[in-house]
Amino acid sequence: MSTAGPAPEPGSAPGADVVELAITGMHCPSCVALLEEVLGEQPGVDSAAVDLESATAVVRFDPALVGVGELQSAVSEAGYAATASS
Repeated sequence: MSTAGPAPEPGSAPGADVVELAITGMHCPSCVALLEEVLGEQPGVDSAAVDLESATAVVRFDPALVGVGELQSAVSEAGYAATASS
């Protein structure tokens, strides 16, 4: 029996942060695809999963390379609004 903790996700950087963004303005799967692309292109973003039904994006990122404000700005530039969940 192993006592080691769960293995890190493949491709995730040590010290990565995760933020959930509430997204407004999404209407269809194309919106989801666009936002995943926009967020995924940001420097330091390891992954971005956008959900239309819950209107959220869960982003894993390196805070040394990109901040939550920059992620929100990228969403805004794509034509949507994003608020970090507390």
